[in-house]
Amino acid sequence: MNNSLAEKIARKDSLERLLSNRPSIREMHERNIIPEQTEKERAESRESISARLERRLSFRPMPVELEQRNILHHLTPAEHQQAMEEKRNFLLRKLSFRPTVEELRERKIIQFNDYVEVTEAQLYDRKADKPWTRLTPKDKAMIRKELNDFKAAEMEVHEGSRHLTRFHRP
Repeated sequence: MNNSLAEKIARKDSLERLLSNRPSIREMHERNIIPEQTEKERAESRESISARLERRLSFRPMPVELEQRNILHHLTPAEHQQAMEEKRNFLLRKLSFRPTVEELRERKIIQFNDYVEVTEAQLYDRKADKPWTRLTPKDKAMIRKELNDFKAAEMEVHEGSRHLTRFHRP
């Protein structure tokens, strides 16, 4: 108990020392640490900050859109874990009723040849050409525009589902 009392006194002394070195409000105004503003200027500043924040917040996607993009999850972690466990059990059950190779052979679903032929193959570069990696931003924008035009004008969509058509950003 004596030790904690000494700590409290030391802490109080250090706090008093720091507060005694603190500059006055007038000095802080002079050094421009605290800006001198009238009440009206302060209100105008807050109003402009509020407007900027509202503008920025209006660009944020809605929760429904975030759920569609699989960013926001409406399930709690426990519910998500339970759903995953149910899927796992369902798939395991499905696998346990899977027919054997012999049953598939008897039903003539699969067949195996008695002989296997092995031949030499020539070596060649198996890496595919990826032309989409060479697209410029202008090319990408043109493709998105063409897709949007097609979806808007030519693609057949049921009238009740038209609002679900997803357009790409321009």
